[in-house]
Amino acid sequence: MRKFCAAFMVMAAITSNASAKEAITLGTGDSLPFASVGSDGAPIGVLGDASSQLLQDMGFEAQATKLPFARLYNSIHSGEIDVAIGVLRTDERAGKALYSDPILTTYNILVVKKGNGFDYASLKDLSSKKIGGRRGFAYPTLEAAGVSVEPAKDDDTNMKKVLAGRLDAAIISSIAFLPRLDQSDIRSKVELLPLAVGVVPIGIALADERFSAEDVARFNEMLSGYKASDAYSQALAKYGIADYVKDWPVAE
Repeated sequence: MRKFCAAFMVMAAITSNASAKEAITLGTGDSLPFASVGSDGAPIGVLGDASSQLLQDMGFEAQATKLPFARLYNSIHSGEIDVAIGVLRTDERAGKALYSDPILTTYNILVVKKGNGFDYASLKDLSSKKIGGRRGFAYPTLEAAGVSVEPAKDDDTNMKKVLAGRLDAAIISSIAFLPRLDQSDIRSKVELLPLAVGVVPIGIALADERFSAEDVARFNEMLSGYKASDAYSQALAKYGIADYVKDWPVAE
C-alpha cells in the first residue's frame, strides 16, 4: 500500500509539473478590435486572443494589464513587462526587444468628401493637399515624402473637418476605423481613395531579458500555422473585421 501511495504521489507531481505554466506579465493598449483586457483580466481582441493562445501553447500563462499606448514601448524595452501586444517593429525598436512577425496588417487609407476625390500616383503628389491624421500617431512614409499631416484628437474630428471642407482628406485605419465608418450615418457622404498611404504591420514584442531569439522564432512558426487555421478566421469574424483584413495597393 505504501509503495502504491508513493508511486501515486510521484505521478501526481510529474503531472502537476507538466501542466504548470510559467507566469508572465503582458501589457496591451485599449484598442479593439486589436487588443485590450477583458473583465476577467485576460487579453482580448484579435491580437490578444492569438497571443494568449500561442504563449499558452509555449508554456506561459499571461497576466494582462492595460497600459497607455505611450507607455507600452518603454515598458517592454525596460523589461517592466514581459510581452507587449499591438506594437510595431522598427529597426531602432528591434534593438531593444524581440519583435514578432505581424499578427494583423492594417493600412492607412484616405477618406475624402464625396465628389472631392483626386488622383495621386505617388505620396509626393499629396504634398499640396491638406491631410488630417491622429495626434500621437506617426506617418513615416508621408513624412519622408514631404507631406505634412495635421493632427486631431480622433478620427471623428477628422471626419467633421473633411465634411466641412477644412481637410482635403483624412487618414484612417483600414481595420480600426473603416468598419465603424461603414456603419455610420456619414458613410454616404464620403468616399475612399484607392491607394493606401502607409502599411502598419502589428504584432507583439518579447522582452529580451526574459525571452530568446529562439523563443520568438518558435512564436513566429506557431503564428504562421495559427493564421492558416479556422481559429484565426473565427477571431476575425468574432471582432467584426473579417471583411476588412485584406491587402490594399500602396502609393510609393
